[in-house]
Amino acid sequence: MSGLLELDDLARHFPVRDALGRARGAVRAVDGVSLSVPQGSVLAIVGESGCGKSTLGRLALRLIEPDRGAVRFMGEDLRALSARALRARRRDMQLIFQDPFASLDPRMTVEDAVAEPLRLHRVVPRGAERARVAELLERVGLRPEAARRWPHEFSGGQRQRIAIARALASGPKLIIGDEPVSALDVSVQAQVVNLLQDLIRDLGLTFVLISHDLGVVRHIADRVAVMYLGTIVEAGPAAQVFGAPRHPYTRALLAAVPGHGARAAPIEGDPPSPIAPPAGCRFHTRCPFAEAVCREHVPPLAGSTHLAACHLQDRLPPAAALHERNAGGDRLRRLQAYFGAPAPQPDTTGVHA
Repeated sequence: MSGLLELDDLARHFPVRDALGRARGAVRAVDGVSLSVPQGSVLAIVGESGCGKSTLGRLALRLIEPDRGAVRFMGEDLRALSARALRARRRDMQLIFQDPFASLDPRMTVEDAVAEPLRLHRVVPRGAERARVAELLERVGLRPEAARRWPHEFSGGQRQRIAIARALASGPKLIIGDEPVSALDVSVQAQVVNLLQDLIRDLGLTFVLISHDLGVVRHIADRVAVMYLGTIVEAGPAAQVFGAPRHPYTRALLAAVPGHGARAAPIEGDPPSPIAPPAGCRFHTRCPFAEAVCREHVPPLAGSTHLAACHLQDRLPPAAALHERNAGGDRLRRLQAYFGAPAPQPDTTGVHA
């Protein structure tokens, strides 16, 4: 079954130059990634900092151009579109950035910022923009009076709600969230995650979550793709990836989650340089189970619905205790238990400098 968004052998290498401007290699930020995102699903892309997940998100929206591969949205090849056609298509694809303050123009009021996509894509008739902005702000839990204020007058969580309202303004089918809650206080993260879940359900959105926080991912995602050094090493339904991970790297990531209860060997050393990744399996230099075949041959991403790029995935020792120790083990669940279920709406009676 084809997905709303499909990535086929996508790659982007950034040249590395010396002080004289001469090419000395290239950072293989994304190096042959294929993914399919079904309509109405929530896919999480996870991995260590520097693994290429944010670059992959920007490639999917054609904010940066790939060196090779295809990006198809609703069956249409985005790389084949003209600048005008791509601009029109962007109405259906939006991005939520990590830092809500940096993504909002400080010289624009909230009303102007949220109304800009309405004007650009002519979503509503002229004169109806103000009412639509008020509706969008209420949708994300802010009062309509917030439209007259400036971004710096709001707290971080409120600014991210404004950024979400702006992303919703054009009526997109796909939203990519690049670490949308990592810049927020932990007391606010659960509220924003609950808001995103409500919007995904009520509006029928397809959502791609880029995150390093597996607690958030576990709470919101249907499927998970794990990236390491520019490639996908494991992908599948979230319940299977979290409950029975098939790649040693995924096991180590889960073992690092506080309260997860997983037991796995820690990852030794630092990731290899993306300029010169190791031959064979890129994880073999840090893998406690690596054999000669891992150093010599690149493992395919193999499996039916739960895929893993590991030569030894059928011979690894069982992953023990890969579950929460108790119902309150997950950080988000603890926060929601503290605030009550569901998490309360934020206090929007005032604004914060």
